[in-house]
Amino acid sequence: MNHAQEYFGRTALVTGAGRGIGLSIACRLAEEGAYVLIADVNVEKGTQAAQDLRARGLTVDFVPADLSVPGGSDEMVTAAASSTGAVDVLVNNARAGRRLGLLEETEENWDQALAVGLKAAFFASQSTIRLMADRGGCRIVNVASVAAIQATSESPSYHAAKSALMHLTRYLAVAGGPFRANVNCVLPGLIVQEEHRPRFESDLNAAYRSIAQNYQPLGQVGAEKDIAEAVLYLCSERARYVSGACLTLDGAATAQEPFSLLTRQSTCNKSA
Repeated sequence: MNHAQEYFGRTALVTGAGRGIGLSIACRLAEEGAYVLIADVNVEKGTQAAQDLRARGLTVDFVPADLSVPGGSDEMVTAAASSTGAVDVLVNNARAGRRLGLLEETEENWDQALAVGLKAAFFASQSTIRLMADRGGCRIVNVASVAAIQATSESPSYHAAKSALMHLTRYLAVAGGPFRANVNCVLPGLIVQEEHRPRFESDLNAAYRSIAQNYQPLGQVGAEKDIAEAVLYLCSERARYVSGACLTLDGAATAQEPFSLLTRQSTCNKSA
């Protein structure tokens, strides 16, 4: 079977899809034949993104969604299902909050980060599973981060939200299994988004670029498309037996020993 054919007639809802990784995911699902709903709190960016994809002949619409307010997730899923009666694929990609350090973090930033990045993901999943329980089930992918498993420069609230989202994925996979819901998550590492690529590749950032690339065992940083392709797989029939998985997409960066200290120590011992 042509893998692209399985997406025709399926409705996919992607949150935080007005730009960046979310938009890339929405684009790939649409390219494979899905009817995609871009959900974003930024009406201007979301509307423009949908228009751009439709100009390419893709079947895409925009759904305004403020996931920081009570009931926002359920309203979004209801709106998404209004045209087809289904949400076959849900990608919880939206995040919120500023990048603040340990001493700069605020309660307001914390609440916003967890409301959008964790609470909304659960209630959007709950609404989708309930809606699709008698319609053949659904596929849900949560976009977490390597910040879920290691400390990074992101905010404390971001780490808390992404770590909890990773474990919530396992809960939803187990509890949602009887409702035929496959639930997985992806953990992106260093991803250079398309809007930032010119700056990343500029001569002014040559030193940073070299450090970033050399730190990755694969010798390269990630791109939005790398995350989109992984999500595409997890939403497909090829992944029908995959549920509760947390897929790290970081070029093996988090799999290596820090700074290769043990390797260097072994080399020193041999030389001694």
